[in-house]
Amino acid sequence: MAIAKMSHIRLIGLRSDKNKIVDGLIKRGLFEARATDGVAYELARGGVESRELKLKQSNIRFAIDFLKARHKAMETELDAQKRRAKSANKRSVGGGTADSATSDFVLSKEKYSDARILITRADFSDVRAREYELLDVCDRLGKISFDIVERQAAIGTLANTAKAYEPYIRVPCKLSELGRRGGIVLSAYYNRAGVSPSAELDGLSCAYEISVGDGTLVTVICRAETEDEIVKRMTALGYTRCPFGDDCTASQKIAAVNDEIADGKRHITELTKTALGYEKYLKDLRILYDVIELEIERAEAEAEFLKTDSTFILEGWLPEDACETVVGDVKSECPDVLVQMLAPEERDEPPTLVRSNKVVAPYETITDMYSPPKYREIDPNPIMAIFYFIFFGIMIGDAAYGIVLAVAGFVLGCSKKFDKGVKKVALLVAMGGISSVIWGIIFGGYFAIDFGSAKIALWFNPISEPMMMLILSIVLGCVQMTVGYIIKFVKLCMEGKPFSAIFDAGSIILLFGALGCLGGTMLFDGAPSGLKIAAIVLAVTGLALMIIFGGRKSKNVFGKVFGGFKGLYGLVNLLSDVLSYCRLFGLGLASGAIGLAFNTLGSILFGIPAVGYVVGVIILIPLHAFNIGIGVLGAYVHNARLQFLEFYGKFYDGGGRLFTPLGERTRYIRYE
Repeated sequence: MAIAKMSHIRLIGLRSDKNKIVDGLIKRGLFEARATDGVAYELARGGVESRELKLKQSNIRFAIDFLKARHKAMETELDAQKRRAKSANKRSVGGGTADSATSDFVLSKEKYSDARILITRADFSDVRAREYELLDVCDRLGKISFDIVERQAAIGTLANTAKAYEPYIRVPCKLSELGRRGGIVLSAYYNRAGVSPSAELDGLSCAYEISVGDGTLVTVICRAETEDEIVKRMTALGYTRCPFGDDCTASQKIAAVNDEIADGKRHITELTKTALGYEKYLKDLRILYDVIELEIERAEAEAEFLKTDSTFILEGWLPEDACETVVGDVKSECPDVLVQMLAPEERDEPPTLVRSNKVVAPYETITDMYSPPKYREIDPNPIMAIFYFIFFGIMIGDAAYGIVLAVAGFVLGCSKKFDKGVKKVALLVAMGGISSVIWGIIFGGYFAIDFGSAKIALWFNPISEPMMMLILSIVLGCVQMTVGYIIKFVKLCMEGKPFSAIFDAGSIILLFGALGCLGGTMLFDGAPSGLKIAAIVLAVTGLALMIIFGGRKSKNVFGKVFGGFKGLYGLVNLLSDVLSYCRLFGLGLASGAIGLAFNTLGSILFGIPAVGYVVGVIILIPLHAFNIGIGVLGAYVHNARLQFLEFYGKFYDGGGRLFTPLGERTRYIRYE
């Protein structure tokens, strides 16, 4: 369990063999390309232009998103039609069936989840061979999309038209009859604010009718010579004169426009049905997206190759233990290729490939959330996994909950339906469940049941003895922090900084050792008297190292003399780090207390005659499921925080770059 050693491979071959070599490396999934440099000659760079590939990929992505949007739109429309049909049936006399707009279209059961689909290499090759067919499907969907957008724009325009005619619905004649006829003028004015024009019109030679509804409509008939004055006064009041002259009433016009809108919507529905007929290609389109992604990845890698008219130079990273096999396979397929295996130089930044066993591997997700380790850094996962496992169980603290988590986690973690990342998290929770079983037995926690005076706990019950739980949390925190400083000590020694190891890390280790000896004398009766002496010696030595050598890096005398006291002040931060482990105490008690409260509620329900136990069980199951859920969430997050800040903060740098071999950059697929 460590960070795998990487080898820098430089491969020189004929351009006629390039595709065969690159395809072989991609198939093995062990090669990460890097920019070619350090050669003695000025050679041209270049590979396949990826712009066209990205355009293809964007078309595929558009087609997938378009199908998803149309599926959702059709689903919404069918649900609305069912509700309308149900409402119509309720209103029909005698329970008969009312007219229903429910379509006979059967929506597919296609799921548009973000989970990656499991395929074989044969499926991948088959889709690659059908690329032109599938791209033609994308083009057809693009045309359908354009038609739908065009119809939607037309519907929007028609809706605005209908809205413009709505104020004039109450005009009692055809709109074409408005205007001047001989010396008489008939006009209609509308004001949304509803201001009455009576005072302005009463003094003029005209007749008018006011209709109040959604705004105020005024129909005015007057002589031609009075028209200008009426227009002036109505405009001043904020009225708008009807601009329309259709040979129909406003209501008839709106009805006609609504018919056009309905026709447009029907056309969109038909286009949607046509589009959804291509859902049978959805899986293949997703695979094709990643086929193109592989081509883009390959093109980007080849853009870093150096080349001549007949040869090319390829460079990249391979795990050291796979070099012999991969190079042998390449040479067997292309005997003319020249391969150089180079050790990483100091200026190189090789990618990080963490090799962990099946137990530790799930815990890599915790470290990767913080930052992957650098290539030359110590792998923290094996040690962190131990503490994460212990802390998770303490925070849940219930054996029955642990069994539920272990079973559910292992079922999900071993399922082929889920991605590697999801399976790792599931296995992490499963192992946390095992830890919960162990600590649940120690604490006597079984679905937070109160067993009264019966001695169920193997050690102590946190609810009954909270101070013992607090002490346990602090002790475990001190142990983990001590381990962190020991790793820092070793790391500084490996870096050739023994004095920094002794004075910076060693002094803190001595203080924690003193604290441990002092704690031993307090917790155990009859402890050897030498423990007190050892505690005093360790504490004095640690403080002396801190005070005397704490300012050694300062350039002035004042800093060298008083720099050590700054280290003493830093002990306050160290104390706050130790107190952070009280969250083990808090979460452990919270889980048990909440479960106990739920059980108290259940016991009240159990007292109800006849149906008490049935109702109690029905209510307790979701309540305990809720407690398990929030317990897992709290344990996952707060446990990670302890690792990131209180543990990794002592020795871990991070900032590494994970090893990403060619062919691994997929969005929709994963291989069996």
